Amino acid sequence: MEALVDGWLADPDGRVVHVEKVAATGAAYATLRPALRAELTDQLAGLGVERLYRHQVQAIESIRAGINTVVVAGTASGKSLCYQVPIIESLLADDAATALLLYPTKALAQDQLRSIHKLAVPEMVEATYDGDTETDQRTWVRRHANVVLTNPDMLHIGILPHHGRWAAFLSQLRFVVVDEMHMLRGIFGSHVSHVLRRLRRLAAHYGAQPTFVFASATIGNPGDLAQKLTGLPANVIDADTSPVGDKTYVLWNPPLLDDGDGTRASALGEATDVFLDLIGHDLHTIAFTRSRKGTELMYRWAKERLAPELADAIAAYRGGYLPQERRKIEADLFAGELRGVVTTNALELGIDVGSLDAAVLTTYPGTIASFRQQTGRAGRSVEESLAVLVGGQDALDQYFMNHPEELFDRPPEAAVVNPANPEVLGAHIGCAAYELPLTPEDRGYLGEELEERAAQLVQTERLRVRDGKLYWASRRSPAPDVGIRTAGGGPYNIVDDTTGKLLGTLDEGAAFMQAHAGAVYLHQGETYLVERLDLEAREARVVPSKVGYYTQPKEEKWIGLREIIARTRLGRFELAHGRVEVESTVVAYQRKEIRTRQILGYEPLDLPPRRYETQAFWIEVPDLLIHTAGIEAGELPGTLHAAEHAAIGMLPLFAICDRWDIGGLSTAMHPEIGGAVWFIYDGYPGGAGIAPVGYDHGRRLLVATMEVIRECPCEAGCPSCVQSPKCGNFNDPLDKKGAVRLLEVGLT
Repeated sequence: MEALVDGWLADPDGRVVHVEKVAATGAAYATLRPALRAELTDQLAGLGVERLYRHQVQAIESIRAGINTVVVAGTASGKSLCYQVPIIESLLADDAATALLLYPTKALAQDQLRSIHKLAVPEMVEATYDGDTETDQRTWVRRHANVVLTNPDMLHIGILPHHGRWAAFLSQLRFVVVDEMHMLRGIFGSHVSHVLRRLRRLAAHYGAQPTFVFASATIGNPGDLAQKLTGLPANVIDADTSPVGDKTYVLWNPPLLDDGDGTRASALGEATDVFLDLIGHDLHTIAFTRSRKGTELMYRWAKERLAPELADAIAAYRGGYLPQERRKIEADLFAGELRGVVTTNALELGIDVGSLDAAVLTTYPGTIASFRQQTGRAGRSVEESLAVLVGGQDALDQYFMNHPEELFDRPPEAAVVNPANPEVLGAHIGCAAYELPLTPEDRGYLGEELEERAAQLVQTERLRVRDGKLYWASRRSPAPDVGIRTAGGGPYNIVDDTTGKLLGTLDEGAAFMQAHAGAVYLHQGETYLVERLDLEAREARVVPSKVGYYTQPKEEKWIGLREIIARTRLGRFELAHGRVEVESTVVAYQRKEIRTRQILGYEPLDLPPRRYETQAFWIEVPDLLIHTAGIEAGELPGTLHAAEHAAIGMLPLFAICDRWDIGGLSTAMHPEIGGAVWFIYDGYPGGAGIAPVGYDHGRRLLVATMEVIRECPCEAGCPSCVQSPKCGNFNDPLDKKGAVRLLEVGLT
């Protein structure tokens, strides 16, 4: 590996911008008190586990004591044993005890089913219960299984509304395990927090108070997140004491092209070159891409360039494959029969793929947690391993290419949720009322905002009052109409008009931007043209179409202040945080030729405005600062717009989010502010908890924003600094130099 990296360093184009070497660390063990029962000790020995790591012992003792526990550790650190052991111990003591294990994906639940089966004792009856479970099998699971593995979606729709069928299971519920906790963030995490609280409420109804166990990759706020997810405090165990082999990290930045606009060579193409180089050096390699289309393209390119015997030793892996196809690839990987695999983040989570030598990441995966998860897929034993991050065009990628220490030394980001989101809370109040009538005591589960939000549901006749309790007003469960991965109204269906096939769904905001009449819609690499967006039916009708252009929407926005929660001075800026109302209208779109990006046409649209309240933070720019920075009146709109875009691109440094989760607006004169300002807001009605984190990290955010703009080698602004792929104003106007001057002067 060292010789390979030395060869890369000799590249005259200077693609390798940083090499980080992390020395191996040994394991730290501890003795469990009281010791495991002999049959469980024998089971573990049969799996090669002779001793337990110190963090495993700490976690097992905490869980045994009935303490809600969070285990934070890296890939292959034995997190699963931390909860498997107490579950099996409880079953050995009482085979009527039950445990519910939640995983973010069905594939991971299946993998963990195989894992826990290896430790199976006669008293344990384990099974998965999800959308793939046949009807007859579901009945059997409800009647016989005492360890059930599922996902939050099935718990929300398929278990809680039908809790009477699960009465025996819930009455004996001892443990609830929530694996990959760092995935529960933003609007999804906000929904799951109420699903877990509804579970607590029903378990208590049947006489049980389960212990919650969370397992997570590294995040910045594990205890806080666990408490927000359940409403209960938790003990955090975050000192990973498992062994780690020597690891070399390489940051690989694609070279600039010669057009002078800051464009770099394709990250996917460069990552393919790296993947092939590693395969050619007989290194078993996993390559991550950011999309299904990217996975298929890299796999095809690699297969075309490899000799036949090597081409047969690589595979692609992503969602959308049949379960048996995925299982075969996983088994071949585990057995070492594959030399390489190209995948989406579907293999980022805890599915056991055995020992790999190298990992290639096609652009930064969005969070420090995901970066560590993906790079941790290589070197899962104590052998030497290599990880290569191929930078993309995005501002955050280029920030890390210029500041590698931030990738390795900075504390991980916080995973944020907002259980108080009124849209989310209202939806789950309805679900909870259907399950059991609500009483004032239910504030202990659903939060102090319960009564105010419930009163609104009574006014709209969705809840009814009877004998001092609140009942759901319909016989039909509301849960199927509450998508736990979106906020606001129900989703818009994307329907192929030629076949009637459902291609996918979008929330309302995305539908207006991406599926308006005339839009080019992409699905799994195929191109469709939107014929109409039906607002009443909440569906977009599309037809397959081979067009040589893409579409960009034009959006007009305004933000009104509703409540200022906090305010502070930030250098010469003013920083504030509060509640706002966003009004957004998609008014037109333009068609652009794919290769040249030449504008082919501009078409008006007649769509209604969207209005919703959410959370925001904003940076107020005093007139004196504008004058001191030498910003002329004509430069100010572009200066503010550029700073807004770059700050949105940098926000994921501090909160686990994606730029598509947040929005922005800048204006040279906001009447309620009384001057120039730029806003950054949560893109979901009610907010997802991102804006408060942005406010708390305001200075660090603006410093990072200034650095990424100042260090970009482009002349007038590019996607690596101030251009945004989601800008509703076609990235116009933008003034890169003005933004640098404003931030340099404003932060002094």
